[in-house]
Amino acid sequence: METLMDADWKPSAPLARGNAVGQILDDLRNQILTGRIARGTKLPSEKQLADAYGVSGATVREALRGLTTSELVEVRHGSGTYVTAQADRLLDASLQAVIQIERMGVGEVLDVLGVLNAHAAERAASSATEQQVDELEKALVTLDQVPAGQDVTEELIRFLGCLARASGNPLLAALCGFLAGLQVRLARDRSGGMLEKKIAGRLSKERWRVVQAIRARNPGEAWKAARAYHERSAKVVLSLPGIAGS
Repeated sequence: METLMDADWKPSAPLARGNAVGQILDDLRNQILTGRIARGTKLPSEKQLADAYGVSGATVREALRGLTTSELVEVRHGSGTYVTAQADRLLDASLQAVIQIERMGVGEVLDVLGVLNAHAAERAASSATEQQVDELEKALVTLDQVPAGQDVTEELIRFLGCLARASGNPLLAALCGFLAGLQVRLARDRSGGMLEKKIAGRLSKERWRVVQAIRARNPGEAWKAARAYHERSAKVVLSLPGIAGS
């Protein structure tokens, strides 16, 4: 495990007058997001950071609290502070905020997911590796083999995640993954805390059509199949108790 002081790390620039906490927070955040401070790296101690920036320990502590709240770092008691920035977690937090601030309804969120899923399937038909297509098929087989009466939430999210990653576009995959997970968990919660096989099983044929089109390397058919699948799944979600008007 690399520690920044071992790598001769230093602040990007001396602090200007005013708001030292904000400047330290911005500097560390930028270095994490640009990769200068790599994921998994252990940050210097509060004292070392305070000495490097020329501020008090309390100032550094406040800046680190901001990084923790942003889920860029994690404090492990007795060990130190580590960079844990995960793209999906950062995106999840940002999109959740947008949905809440804009008071977006379920229908609006599902509309966006439909467009993204279709594009992901279209790209997957062109650019997915054979291994990715195999993983997609395997995830779908596992989903279909869940016994009746069992919760299929995790298996369905896994399948949709494989579909998103097969697009070969990390941003598209992250967006699809977040919105698909939101849709599935919403369906689960509105179904009494468990998404049963009988509900998800209604769409098994549509899911297989998507995978078959991707396996056939037919982007147009993959797009059409993904749109058809999404339209039916959206109807299922919107018909659940408590969804209308939300």
